[in-house]
Amino acid sequence: MSEQIGVLIIGVKGAVSTTLIGAGIASQVGLSGGFDLPSEQDAAFAELNLPSLAEFRFGGWDVASASLLDSLLHHGVIPEEVISAVAPALDQVWLAPGVTLSPAPIHDELDAQLKTPQSVDSLRRLVEVLRGDIQRFRIEAKVEQVVVLDLSSTAPSIKQTVHHETLDRFNTLLDLPVEEALKLNAVHEGMLYAYAAISEGCPCINFTPSMTFDIPALIELAVQERVPLCGKDGKTGQTLYKTALAPLLRQRALKVSGWYSTNILGNRDGEVLDHPEHRKTKIDSKRAVLADILGYDDFDHQVHIHYYKPRGDAKEAWDNIDFEGWFGVPMQMKINWLGSDSILAAPLAADLVRWMCYYHRRGEAGLISALASYFKSPLGAPTHDFFEQVNILRSEIDKHRG
Repeated sequence: MSEQIGVLIIGVKGAVSTTLIGAGIASQVGLSGGFDLPSEQDAAFAELNLPSLAEFRFGGWDVASASLLDSLLHHGVIPEEVISAVAPALDQVWLAPGVTLSPAPIHDELDAQLKTPQSVDSLRRLVEVLRGDIQRFRIEAKVEQVVVLDLSSTAPSIKQTVHHETLDRFNTLLDLPVEEALKLNAVHEGMLYAYAAISEGCPCINFTPSMTFDIPALIELAVQERVPLCGKDGKTGQTLYKTALAPLLRQRALKVSGWYSTNILGNRDGEVLDHPEHRKTKIDSKRAVLADILGYDDFDHQVHIHYYKPRGDAKEAWDNIDFEGWFGVPMQMKINWLGSDSILAAPLAADLVRWMCYYHRRGEAGLISALASYFKSPLGAPTHDFFEQVNILRSEIDKHRG
């Protein structure tokens, strides 16, 4: 086996994933693109020998029938001259049909691309199929270390139930007849991928706001299998600057009376978030940060997400912050953030793969809370303050070094 790192992506044909794959292949073929990563900006991490982007070997699952090249062209994130340079290597990306628990196919032409519960007697069987995929990828890509990265579309919100409390109870859920298991509304695709990955000894990253391995049952499995986990919901734009600005306002004793946030987005993620049940999952993730940082919640905090097709991958965020100083004198701050959703997200996803390899080598298992600065809803983290989160990671690395 080589020292290369296998990166298996859930939602491999999406905008963030194809941007990451394009950058990875570009770095392998020697294109100069300035593919800088956040961890490379900190001298404290330089001696950790984290794997480089050029060492990644990609694969993944998707329900889309389009080719990887067509997906790259469709998303329109990477410059055409770069796509032309990386296109010959796209055939080396290992692909497998994705899983859907939807009772009806998304599109008729996608039927051949889907792993569905209609053809199995239990969800356990789908997990076994996914485990087989991971095993084949490891052999065919000639990699020993595999990291599973969830870049799939946001799933509908579900509540944690008794079925999630222990591994035994979750196993019972997986072994129920399919129709009975799905009626409980206690499982979705991300949990099946996570169960399969953990069972195969693969570190897992949840870059989505969906509930996946962040249930006691799968954390228990990860500890049992000595697998590190991190998530959830990549912090790339509006929430990133919220978690940087809120500490500033707190330190200057400026009292927030209202914070209005809206987003427009036109890519596949925006289209999915146009559906209320999916949008709720994302909005809940974005709302959580301010009260934790400021230390109070008696202010009007609104978060809105709108799908606007012409915008494509270019995400725009608008914020209006109302705050007060002495004598209750009102003041305002207004922010207009414009950025490529995938260009902001892909470097974080790449960095998290590197960190998962590091923690796996160290024998760490369960939730890795020190990576909180990368996420909107960081699992196991004590704070949402961006600068405190970065210092927690530095402190932990210093402790390991010592």
